[in-house]
Amino acid sequence: MPRGSGFILASLNVGKKGEAVNSLTLCWQAGGQDAEASGRRLQVLVDDQPLTAWVRDYELACDYHPFAEDFLLAADVDWYSLTSWQRSAQGQAARLILLGCRCGDVDCSQLYADTQLCGDWVLWRIGGWPQRDYRGLGPFWFEWQAYRQQVQGALESR
Repeated sequence: MPRGSGFILASLNVGKKGEAVNSLTLCWQAGGQDAEASGRRLQVLVDDQPLTAWVRDYELACDYHPFAEDFLLAADVDWYSLTSWQRSAQGQAARLILLGCRCGDVDCSQLYADTQLCGDWVLWRIGGWPQRDYRGLGPFWFEWQAYRQQVQGALESR
């Protein structure tokens, strides 16, 4: 997790400029038991750990009151970020909404990644709304070809 905050990066691979290389896994998971939580959600794992766990640990370390964020339902991915995921898979800069408020209104609160292709690497810089300082969460670096495969696979299977 964030360097210098007492967190340990799970990845031992080293890439561009000595930065740790992260792994990304995107998968669709069935929702919960109640009607609001039902439906498939796009689960985002970084270094085999759900992004929600990274965020929870970071917020606790920063003494933030935790947001009630969750992975986006398929309909929310289509509405809020499908075009951004497609642009990101093509190597274009994009803002990906990764988590949305559990109240069901993604506009209530969200966590996003601003993406940038840097040679053979994809950089994620994390931000949130309402404004919180997430600069210490990441940055995350992904190998471009593996990243593109994950994103395309998730989009094709939605």
